[in-house]
Amino acid sequence: MCFAPLPQESLENMKKFQYKCVDESLLYNKFMSPCLNKVVNYFPTWLAPNLITLFSLGCNIIAATISYLDGGFDFSFRLKRSTCFIIGVTQLLYQLLDNLDGKQARRTGNSTPFGMLMDHGCDVFTNILTSFNLSKLLLVGNNNYISFSVFFGLILGFYMMTYEEYKIGELFFPKINGTDEGNLFIFLLGVFLSIVGQGPMCYVINEKYNLTIGQLIGLIVVFGGFSCVFNLYLHTYQRKGLKEALKNILDGIAFYSVLIVPLLFIKFHLDFYMESKWIIICNACSIFARVTIDLQIKILTAGIVTCNIMFVFSNLAFILCLFFTIEDVCLYTLILLFVAQLTELFIFIFQRAKEITDYLKIRIFCINNPATHI
Repeated sequence: MCFAPLPQESLENMKKFQYKCVDESLLYNKFMSPCLNKVVNYFPTWLAPNLITLFSLGCNIIAATISYLDGGFDFSFRLKRSTCFIIGVTQLLYQLLDNLDGKQARRTGNSTPFGMLMDHGCDVFTNILTSFNLSKLLLVGNNNYISFSVFFGLILGFYMMTYEEYKIGELFFPKINGTDEGNLFIFLLGVFLSIVGQGPMCYVINEKYNLTIGQLIGLIVVFGGFSCVFNLYLHTYQRKGLKEALKNILDGIAFYSVLIVPLLFIKFHLDFYMESKWIIICNACSIFARVTIDLQIKILTAGIVTCNIMFVFSNLAFILCLFFTIEDVCLYTLILLFVAQLTELFIFIFQRAKEITDYLKIRIFCINNPATHI
């Protein structure tokens, strides 16, 4: 499998790219950023920013691995208190390292378009792992739409913020956002549950709908994801007018479909979802990673976003599985889809990373053109 190489014009556009970000978070501006500006001065100048980015992703990989070993994909399984603590602490470490990589890049004169892509690309996978860990911390359950919705609440928000950056040329974080306050909340939640246990998450606050505190918090996360959808349309309307804002609705249909179609599948195959939710979630996550990383590259290269063929394969696979009465056939079909998606994803990442780094003449995990005065 191969992809058409990036046009020369697109590669040249990277050199013109200017990263614009507005973060209105008081937590970040008044506390976190000033503290980290001092911390980064203790880092050795030979430490490559991309290596810090990789370490930040590693924190979430460790946490998700330990979380998986403690109950698998069962979102009703009570974690060990030590697991809750590890999830919380690694989330804080990720948050700190995710901010330090950019500061180290500026400190050593190693800010590059690929560095931004590396940072935000790793955030894609971190977002998936964080969704998994949070679902297990909150004990959102297995036999309803809440578990699927909570899992993809964070993911929907992340994609929409990325798409907003593509549309208006600026990444915007409101005063309360998932990147700053959200990560800190997961840290505090993990530490709190490591002390008192996950019992409070199971407390039923609405007997009619059997809604627990954990599920309510999860639904708030979902609301946060949908608020990013609203912000996309609002900010596009403010910057570019009603016509462009309405166009976003049509542009987003393909992405929404890879979440809506699996939800329809779950409605008619709830027993299958309860037994094999991992394959449904993994399929949707691989599609999310593929289109989001592609979108990030389009932001760098001023490219045009097109519908990915894997959208079609994913939706067709789930639609076909609706008509299969044998669960093993559904399972093997979705596993085959996942393998195909994952293979395509990593080939895509490898090829694009090689193209960009070759053009920029940089080595990913080495200091390039180090600053002479620190």
